[in-house]
Amino acid sequence: SSGINAEYGYPQSEVETQPALPLFCFPDSDKITSENSGIGATYSFVLTDVTGERQHGYCKRVHSRDSVQPQVYCIISKLGCFALYGRLLSKLEELYSVSDAAVKGFLTGCISHNIPAPGSQVTVSHLNHRTGQFEEVVIERPMDGQRLEHVQLGGLLQILQIEQVIQLFASVLLERRILISSSHHHLSRLSGCVSSIATLTYPLQWECIFIPMLPRQMIHAVLAPTPFLIGALAEDLREVERDLAQEEEPMLHLNLDTGQFISCYGDEETLLPPKSREMLRRALGEAVFDLGVDEERDNRAISEVFLLFMYKILGHYKNHLIMYQGHREVDLETFIPATRRYLRPLMRRLAETQALSVFSINICDPQEFEQFKTLTEERHASQSHWKRTFS
Repeated sequence: SSGINAEYGYPQSEVETQPALPLFCFPDSDKITSENSGIGATYSFVLTDVTGERQHGYCKRVHSRDSVQPQVYCIISKLGCFALYGRLLSKLEELYSVSDAAVKGFLTGCISHNIPAPGSQVTVSHLNHRTGQFEEVVIERPMDGQRLEHVQLGGLLQILQIEQVIQLFASVLLERRILISSSHHHLSRLSGCVSSIATLTYPLQWECIFIPMLPRQMIHAVLAPTPFLIGALAEDLREVERDLAQEEEPMLHLNLDTGQFISCYGDEETLLPPKSREMLRRALGEAVFDLGVDEERDNRAISEVFLLFMYKILGHYKNHLIMYQGHREVDLETFIPATRRYLRPLMRRLAETQALSVFSINICDPQEFEQFKTLTEERHASQSHWKRTFS
């Protein structure tokens, strides 16, 4: 990793305070060859500081003009919106083939704008160094970018059986130790699938250790006894293979290349009530019927299944709002008993998670509250298609 250097950064002071940044930009640095450089790969990572605040990293790997080693363009932001930054990275890749001046000119134009609001767009004007004329690039931020952020739900269901996806969903919901691995040949897929799994429980957010792409130098993180959701290259796991085999703490480990669980807790099939499992199985079966026609449609259809299920267990929160220390929050003591009887055992286990605790407080933040309210009411109003499934 000593050969990985940040050639350019803005602001430079921010780059210098992130010594681990090159490792995340090249998590497969020791596997790069002229035949397997990962050119064109698009992937993401998450940096978490000591306060728990997260920054998202978005990467695009391109050919280097001066070296056999590839280069990576990386955008760091507190905003989770791969669609927005993915568009910027694609444009940077295009301009990189022109000149460094073209790249820096476009970046300067981007920096002069504020990040657009959800559902809005900005127009960036920059000089086309080939024509000598100014041209405009429209950058749009999706309305529900967080929920469908860098997701490959359709791809996940093409790799896994529906039952496996339900087990992953339940494991995320109850904050377990979850490891997803894949060969270094599938860097983009691994990053996308881990990010996809984290979105399944929206509006609950994964509050524990979250590393969509773990660098080899940090591979021992998979031995942490606390809940985590980590994506790691299968080749790197050989370094801790013996330690993993001797662990007493259970872990759900999925290999994307084989579509098989390498290890599990053993009780995954009992985490959700039988009725809930059947609801999800039936609805996902309908949603995946014509997978592969359109990626955006696939992601939205599958995401909607889980969103409606989450609405079913959380949607009555508005009836249990109380004032506490000057702000509104959900009273979990009345909220959980008010859940339907067959869901109460699940809700009692959910009450022990960080995600529900954070949800009960942050859902009443005006922006978060309105975003969830709009999404849930919109989906609830269109439930006729799922009425028999989710009744």
